Amino acid sequence: MNRKIILAVIAVALIAGAVWYFYPAPAPPPSKAAQGLEADPQLTELSALLEKDPNNDTLLYLRATTYYKLDAYDEAMADLEKAMRRDSMQPAYYHLLADVLLDYARPNDSRRAIDVLKLAAQRFPDRIPTLLKLSEFQLIVRKHGDALATLDKILQRDPQNAEAFYMAGRVALDKGDTTNAIASLQRSVKIDADNADAWFFLGRIFSNRLNPVAVQYYDNALRVDSTYLEAQEFKAVYFKRQGQFDKAFEIYRDLLLRDPDYANAYFDMGAIYLELDSFSKAYDNFNIATKVDPIFVKAYFYRGVASEKLGNLEAALADYKQANGMSPEYQEAKEARERLEKK
Repeated sequence: MNRKIILAVIAVALIAGAVWYFYPAPAPPPSKAAQGLEADPQLTELSALLEKDPNNDTLLYLRATTYYKLDAYDEAMADLEKAMRRDSMQPAYYHLLADVLLDYARPNDSRRAIDVLKLAAQRFPDRIPTLLKLSEFQLIVRKHGDALATLDKILQRDPQNAEAFYMAGRVALDKGDTTNAIASLQRSVKIDADNADAWFFLGRIFSNRLNPVAVQYYDNALRVDSTYLEAQEFKAVYFKRQGQFDKAFEIYRDLLLRDPDYANAYFDMGAIYLELDSFSKAYDNFNIATKVDPIFVKAYFYRGVASEKLGNLEAALADYKQANGMSPEYQEAKEARERLEKK
């Protein structure tokens, strides 16, 4: 048999075996996440099409994508397993399977997600988007050396790859190496001035140094993407930390016009009002933050602080208990709860 054919057969077998490793069970019954999703119009349409063409890997991938968006991870993986058995040469299938595993977050799922991307990188060694995604996942699990090795492969192929320099900056920043982080991020924006994320992280670094150039970096991120609400938020945080509360309030209010459910904006305005001894307004903003984001632990704690400042010790204790119960390691909440319980 021709050597190339033999290698191709082996590769397909390895991929098939790997898929079963990542998702070894047969198609499961509908998960709790998928209960009641039959009414989703996109799922209904895709399922109807698959009834007519059950082995269409493109349709399976599209339905897996829909399941993933709806947090139905078992169903997404089942469809991807079928799709990859039909066609193992689609990088997008590997990417989505890695996303599903990472978000499913069962024991060892993050390792499995990286293994999926490593397999994809072996299968498509010159495909830069796959290598970039692998480096991103390696950063998420804090495998800094592995991430840098992957990025080096990219830069060997494309020495002017702005996204690779951006990711190198992110890795350096996660290691606490701000000098190399700045160098890599600045290299990224020099190559691609429209890399909004690189501008944003430069802003964060210089904001932590209370350097006013941070505002310029945030503005550059917003120039590239006017809907970049996180850049807007951190620009406001910079002014808040500088004591320029009027500028911070102006940005937060504009941000909330764009997204009325942006919990961090309410929280940060509450923190400013707390600093200004405007305890009632502080309480109101922390309260809204808890309504918008019911798992916002710090918002409960600081709502308790505002209640205590207003003399409502019973409400304060309830919030301290809530924050401490949600996050037992939250020392401030634990100490505040214990302090009030002694009164």
